[in-house]
Amino acid sequence: MRTAIGLASRTSEVDSWGKDADLTNSLRPLGELLYDKYWRVRVEGSENLPSGPFIIVANHAGALPLDGPILHLALRRERPDLSAARWLLEDQIFHAPFVGVLANRLGAVRANPENATRLLGDGHPLIVFPEGFHGLSKPFSERYQLRRFGRGGYLKIALRTKVPIVPAAIVGGEESMPLLAKIPGGILGVEYLPITLPPLPAKWHIRFAEPVSLDGAPSEPDHDLAWIERKNLAVRDQIEGMLTDLLRHRESIF
Repeated sequence: MRTAIGLASRTSEVDSWGKDADLTNSLRPLGELLYDKYWRVRVEGSENLPSGPFIIVANHAGALPLDGPILHLALRRERPDLSAARWLLEDQIFHAPFVGVLANRLGAVRANPENATRLLGDGHPLIVFPEGFHGLSKPFSERYQLRRFGRGGYLKIALRTKVPIVPAAIVGGEESMPLLAKIPGGILGVEYLPITLPPLPAKWHIRFAEPVSLDGAPSEPDHDLAWIERKNLAVRDQIEGMLTDLLRHRESIF
């Protein structure tokens, strides 16, 4: 709470991206309890994650932005040989009162090409959610229906930095934190305040695919935007297919 309202920042040391190591260490037991006992996260395909920097492209999962921290913990658990992953957060969340500050202190970074390029250059795996804010604002009745993946900015970054792209699908988050309604949030500087339940104990399942083939990619992404759009749609379709398969074979929600 002190961090969320900005009081802890005066006494805490943060890295160049705003992460507070003391805060993350103090919250780690809670995170691991939720991961292991409450959400019982199951991960498959971690052997597909390459060494060095790469970009994970995932669907947003639930009304609250907890999918980034859960993916970060999944990578730390399944692939401790990798550098610590960081995740990008949309401006609407990053600049939101309370939530944005806390997310930044836990490791989230504002989503823009410059930050993404620097993080990859520092050797970090990078987690992106191309649905953007629209992925978090889906009503529960439209769960797991992917929104548009923007204009493929992650593809341009991957091509320019020469790093692999790994599609990922997350099931469970939308039942854990269903978006039930929205309250206008203009007075707080945000589009809306989500009405949801306290996080429910739905089982989470994360699947990592093999890195995307970038054969035929243009040497300069802006010179062939049609290729970028086709590949962007292909990645979206692949994640949608993984979600469909995970949901079809899910034995129970809870």
